[in-house]
Amino acid sequence: MLSADARRRCEAVLRDFTLPFPLTLESLLEAARGFHGRPITLHRDEFPASIERPCGLWWRDEDGDHIWVAPTFTGSQEVHAFAHELGHLFLGHPPVSLGHQQAEVETPATTFKWLSPRFLSGDLLGVRTRAHSSHRDPQYVANEGEAEGFASLLRRKAAFQARDRHVDPLLNQLNNSI
Repeated sequence: MLSADARRRCEAVLRDFTLPFPLTLESLLEAARGFHGRPITLHRDEFPASIERPCGLWWRDEDGDHIWVAPTFTGSQEVHAFAHELGHLFLGHPPVSLGHQQAEVETPATTFKWLSPRFLSGDLLGVRTRAHSSHRDPQYVANEGEAEGFASLLRRKAAFQARDRHVDPLLNQLNNSI
C-alpha cells in the first residue's frame, strides 16, 4: 500500500509522462526516452545462472541509464518490471551501485558484460541491492514500495486511457460512432 505522500509523488510524475498506446515494452521505452533527459538502454540478456535472478535492474553510467528486464518476461510482466525500474529512475531513487571502484574479486564462471565481478559475487545483489545494510532497511522498503506503486499506477492509467481505444483504426472509428 502506497502512503499518501508516495502516491502523490508517483501521480505527479505520471501527470507529466505521456503514456503510449498500446502499452508495450517497446512503446514504453520510447516514451521514457522522450521524457528523460539522459539516454536509456534496455538490456534483455540472460542473467548468470549461478546467482539469484532479479526481475529487473536499473543502473547508471557515463553513457546514460540502463534497465535490465528478465528475458523470460513477456507481455504485461515485462511492462510491469520495466515500469518498476522506471519508477526508481523517475522518482529519484539511488541507482544500483555496480561497485567498479572497489577491489575486484574472482570472476564467476558466467559473465554478464555490464556488471562488475563484485556485484556478481553477491555483495550488491538481491534484496541488498539498494539497501545499506539489509532488506529490512526502511529506505529500501520505501523505495521498493514506491517503485512498485509507480508501476501499478502507470499500468492502471494506461488501461483507463485505453479502455475506449483500439489498435485497429476501423474498430476505433466504430467505437467512437456509437
